[in-house]
Amino acid sequence: METSRRELIAAGTLVAAFAATGSGAQIARAPDGLMSVLHIYSGPDGISRARRVPVHGNKTIPIVEVMAGSIGPGLTPWGTAPQKRFSINTTGDLDVELADGTHHRIGKGDLVFIDDQGGKGHRSHMLTPVANLFLIVPDDFDLIAWAGKPAA
Repeated sequence: METSRRELIAAGTLVAAFAATGSGAQIARAPDGLMSVLHIYSGPDGISRARRVPVHGNKTIPIVEVMAGSIGPGLTPWGTAPQKRFSINTTGDLDVELADGTHHRIGKGDLVFIDDQGGKGHRSHMLTPVANLFLIVPDDFDLIAWAGKPAA
């Protein structure tokens, strides 16, 4: 099986991101001990909501692009995701407010899938300086199908 240069760079970026989180990583776990992803999405009514999605087994992420970003403390305006993306928080802490009125704390090492591409969206309150890696996925990426189901 041949691996493209882009896949190697993306994989190296992921390894570096998780290594950078160090022993203080706060990888979210589902009640059964599995890794989970905080899924931020727009409901049929256009209101952004969040749910925890457990990830079953080892998964390949079909990455289209990798972006790195950093921002100092402060509050972002309301907005939606320009495309489907995973976000890995490599440093810092933030509070995300969703259009449904809920707040979600995101810390170093947390994995979030941002999928609220319509409606009011969300806004982020950076409690400290924050650095993220954004893993852009194809428009037809389905998080629930990707996460899988428990083995029978």
